[in-house]
Amino acid sequence: MGSPMARIIYRWLLACMLNLNVCFGVEIRRLSVPRWVENGTEKSVTLDCEYVYNENDIRLVVKWFFEENLEPVYQWIPELGVRHTSGILRGRLDLNYTVNTVDAYSRYRALKISEPSTELSGKYTCLVTSLAGQDSREQLMTVFVPAQTMDVKFHTTPNKLNVSCEATGLFPRPKLKLYRLLPKERTPAIVKDVSISTSNLRDTYNTSLYKTFEHEELNFPATTGFECVVEIPGTNYQRRKRVAYYAGTSQM
Repeated sequence: MGSPMARIIYRWLLACMLNLNVCFGVEIRRLSVPRWVENGTEKSVTLDCEYVYNENDIRLVVKWFFEENLEPVYQWIPELGVRHTSGILRGRLDLNYTVNTVDAYSRYRALKISEPSTELSGKYTCLVTSLAGQDSREQLMTVFVPAQTMDVKFHTTPNKLNVSCEATGLFPRPKLKLYRLLPKERTPAIVKDVSISTSNLRDTYNTSLYKTFEHEELNFPATTGFECVVEIPGTNYQRRKRVAYYAGTSQM
């Protein structure tokens, strides 16, 4: 029959023909990847790929990919005891970390990344393969930088009011919105048709918006309130600043 490995494969194929239940290959049950992490706040983060396998999963290999790169940033072959890191994770993994010290085929499946920073933001894919089959799952992780500053300002002319809002030093690219606080309304109304400008400086983003109102739109002399909100997509980060405007004066 040839080599021992050839005999094993032959027996496995024969078992598949006699009983399809034994042909099911490795299956990923749970992928644990932090959806967001604030830059500079964590000593490490753990990405785990929990899978189940059976005796048919010969030559099991665990691979992690970053973004759309074809080369894995981490690869582990349990049968050979070989691990390899490359790309963005080179020198950033705790290679002593284990999730399961008993199961030799699950021991080094997870990634413990030291001091996560913004360049690690992106899509992570876990791929587990064997001769019996393969399975993969993916998840985005965002390492974000909150706003360094945020400000709302007014500029008036005899007939108009210009409201501007600026947030600086964020990552990744943020979204900025302006709301108007209407009298007797509990929920602020979003202001449409605002002008927005965003720039990138030293790997962070500055964003600003402005909107011009006719004085008669604002029902003077009643007090008019505005709220500026900056958000970072993919995270729960949100910062607000609310101001009140009354006949040429503002209150924070």
